[in-house]
Amino acid sequence: MTTRVPQPPIRPRPVIRVAGVVLLAAGAAGCATFQTPKWPWSKSDAAAKESALEGELGADAGSEVISSEYTGESQDYGFEYFKGENIKRRWKKMTGRGPNEQIARTAMSEGDVLFRGGDYQGAVAKYKKVIDRWPDTSLEEDARWQLAECYFFTDQYPKAEDEYDELVKKFANTKYLDRIAQRQFVIGQYWVALDEKNHYATIVPNLFDRSRPLFDTRGRALKAFDHVRINDPRGTLADDSLMAQANAHFLERQWLDADYFYGLLRSEYPDSEFLLQAHLLGLQSKLYAYQGTAYEGGILDEAEILAEQTLVQFPDQLGREEEARVEKTRGDIAARQAERHWRRAEFYAKGRHYTAARIYYAMITRDYPATMLAQAAREKYQAIDGLEDVSDDPFPMLTRVLNPDSLKEAELDAMAEAAEQTAIAREPDDGTEPPKF
Repeated sequence: MTTRVPQPPIRPRPVIRVAGVVLLAAGAAGCATFQTPKWPWSKSDAAAKESALEGELGADAGSEVISSEYTGESQDYGFEYFKGENIKRRWKKMTGRGPNEQIARTAMSEGDVLFRGGDYQGAVAKYKKVIDRWPDTSLEEDARWQLAECYFFTDQYPKAEDEYDELVKKFANTKYLDRIAQRQFVIGQYWVALDEKNHYATIVPNLFDRSRPLFDTRGRALKAFDHVRINDPRGTLADDSLMAQANAHFLERQWLDADYFYGLLRSEYPDSEFLLQAHLLGLQSKLYAYQGTAYEGGILDEAEILAEQTLVQFPDQLGREEEARVEKTRGDIAARQAERHWRRAEFYAKGRHYTAARIYYAMITRDYPATMLAQAAREKYQAIDGLEDVSDDPFPMLTRVLNPDSLKEAELDAMAEAAEQTAIAREPDDGTEPPKF
C-alpha cells in the first residue's frame, strides 16, 4: 500500500501579485498614465499638438506669420543674434504675441471709434497694438497715419513729426504722402514762429511744453522743412519748404546757408513762383557773405553773374525800384572787385614785382573803368611803367647751366608784360572810354 505524500497548496505567484498592484494603482490614479498606442496606420499627432496649442494661445491661435516677422529655419549668428529687433522677435514668438491679423483688425476698428469720438489718447494704444501685431502691411500704414494724427491733434508735434517721417521711411510710396507734407510744413512754420518770438536757447531743455522739441526748436523746424522736400521732392510744397528754410537762415543772418538754399531753389525748381525772390535775396546773401579783400572772393564772382542773370531773366517782372536796386548792387560788386585787384597790385608793387603789379592795375582799368579806383590805377601804372622786377635769382650764371628752362619762362613773362603794356597804351588818355584790349 503506497502512501501519498500531501502536496502544499498552490499559492499565486509574486508576478501576478505585482501586476495586480500596478493595475489597481493605475486605476486609482486615473487613465492619465495610459498613452494611445502608435499604430503604423494611425495619423500623425500634429493635429493633437495643434489643438493643444490653440487651447493655450486662445485668440492668437489663428495668427498668420508674414515674411518680415518670420524667417523660417534661419538662425541668427554672431552679433546679429543680439540685435534689438531680433531679440524682440524671439521674445514675441516665445510669449505668443506674434503677428495676428484678426487681433490687429479688431484693434484698428476700436481705435477708429475712439478717434472719431475725440479720445485720441485711448486711440493711441489701439493703433500701437495694430502696428505691433500686423506689421509691414497696409493695415500698419493706416495705423501709423492715424497714430501720427492722434499726436498732431493733441499738440504733441515732435512725436507727430517723427511718426510722419517714420511712415514715409517704411512706406516710401504711401498714399498719405501729400497730407504728410502738409502736416510737416505746418509744424515747421509753427516752430519757426515760436523761435522768432521767444528766441529759445539751443541747449536749454524744454521740460513743460509738449508742442515743442526737447532741444533746438529752430533746428527741428528746419529739419521738418527738409523732410517735406526730401520725402516728396516733386510735391507741391517742395519749393515752399526750400524758400522757408532759406528765409529762416536769412533772418538769422546766416548768409552762406541762406545763399545755399536760394541757389538750390533756383537750380532745382526753375518754374517756382519764388524764383524772382530767390534771385534777389540770393544776391543780397552773397554780398553779405563777402568778408573783405583779405578773404576768398569767389562769392563776388558768383554775385556778379547772378546780378546780370537777374536783369536778363526778369525784364518784365522787375519793378523800377527792384531794377534800380540790382543796378546799384552791380556797382557795389564792381567796386569791391576793383578793391581786391588794387590790394594785390599794391602788394606786388611794394615787393618790387612790378610786372605783376602792372597786370593788376591794368585789370582794374579794363574790367572796372567806372569805379573810383580806375583813374588811380592808370596813374600807378604810369608811375611804375618801365621799372625792372627785383631779381629772384642770386646766381644767374649757375641757373643758366642747371635750369635752362627758366629762361623760357622768363621770355613768356616778358611777352605777357609787353601785351599788357600795349593794351594800356591803346587806352585814351582822358579815361572817358574803357581800354581796348
